[in-house]
Amino acid sequence: MERIVIQVADDVAQKWRETPEKVKERLSELFEQQIDTVAHKIRVMEFQTFLDKIGTEAQANGLTEEILQELLKEDE
Repeated sequence: MERIVIQVADDVAQKWRETPEKVKERLSELFEQQIDTVAHKIRVMEFQTFLDKIGTEAQANGLTEEILQELLKEDE
């Protein structure tokens, strides 16, 4: 496990210092899960943006739904 440092308001830091160790452990687990969830959502959004860009370029280069379907039929 690796330690990270985040900036929080002074009152939040004080509350953290006063929090029992068991609660800190659970909060750390929840924070880790949130980071994983947000990171996954960001990757999905970036991939969707990539796909949108490719689709736009394909349309600009003349690819239509009909042409795409014909190409897919040829690969069967």
